[in-house]
Amino acid sequence: MLRVGVLFCMWCICIVRAAEICCPGAGCFNDNPPFGGLPLPVCAENIQISMRVYTRTNPTSGQVITRNTIPPAFDGNKQAIFLVHGWLGSKDNRWLADIKDDLLKQGDYNAIIVGWEGSSQQIWYPQSASDTRTVGTEIGLVAANVIAKGDSAKSRLYCVGHSLGSHVCGHAGLKTKFGRITGLDPAGPLFENRDWMAGLNPSSADLVDVIHTNGVAGVVLNLGTMKILGHVDFYPNGGGRQPDCLLDPLKGANANGGFKRGVQEAETKPVDLTPACSHMRAIWLYRESVLTPCFLSRQQCGDQYNLPGSCTTGALPYQSMGFAASTYGARGIFYLTTRGSEPYCVG
Repeated sequence: MLRVGVLFCMWCICIVRAAEICCPGAGCFNDNPPFGGLPLPVCAENIQISMRVYTRTNPTSGQVITRNTIPPAFDGNKQAIFLVHGWLGSKDNRWLADIKDDLLKQGDYNAIIVGWEGSSQQIWYPQSASDTRTVGTEIGLVAANVIAKGDSAKSRLYCVGHSLGSHVCGHAGLKTKFGRITGLDPAGPLFENRDWMAGLNPSSADLVDVIHTNGVAGVVLNLGTMKILGHVDFYPNGGGRQPDCLLDPLKGANANGGFKRGVQEAETKPVDLTPACSHMRAIWLYRESVLTPCFLSRQQCGDQYNLPGSCTTGALPYQSMGFAASTYGARGIFYLTTRGSEPYCVG
């Protein structure tokens, strides 16, 4: 009986160990709450993570930055802005380059495009959702490296992520706290019914601002969430279906996630099969806000499920959705309306 008991204990230990994975230099990850039911994440070195720095003096040929190396192009006196795609995306998505270019027009920044195609482009969504932990941790290690070497400060660390990329940014901030994180329609599936610590949450940065554009299910499952995830949560047009997205859920999107300013981009490639219109709208709203900070919200609300019914307008702090949110001190839930095509800002 003693031998049977010992074997049973060893079996139990193996089961526990099987629920944990340890990654070189990044620590260990398990499936304890709030990650129960998700597969264990894959270590960063197996996900083909890439990060390239672009600046005004180096706008087209990005230089590789890692947890151990800082390229000559990186200037620690300037804000470092990480740009992160979501599920089925890649570092070659057109919108990443477009926002990078607009940021460098707007200011003198270190714009860092992050790719994690080794996970994001697999069809099994739960694995990609779980891998946001290790991808985010890798970004956090890069951020810690530039801080440790005196090349930057927490206040100059900023991460912008779309969909699952929002949760990548959240985990980056949980590893090394950022000055700011912007979530562009953070992914809802497998996240909205979990504890905050499963992904993007207010503890990830000094300021977490979120744009919700696909939080309500329609003909297809909502890809975003109505769940409050930040210090400031914007719900343009109520946070669900966006203007001009009713009959054509793929309008404005193409296989590369590209969009030409002012006109819909013609593509011969197959259109992305995700219900992209409302989900991708957060990207276009943010991009427009970089060069045109006019998304001023005058309606602060008490219930994101009752918009604009729970909102008040008048002598209250305003907020600006998108890039300029950090220049306003108001916190909470905000509602505003936008157009269905560029320019999206109503003014």
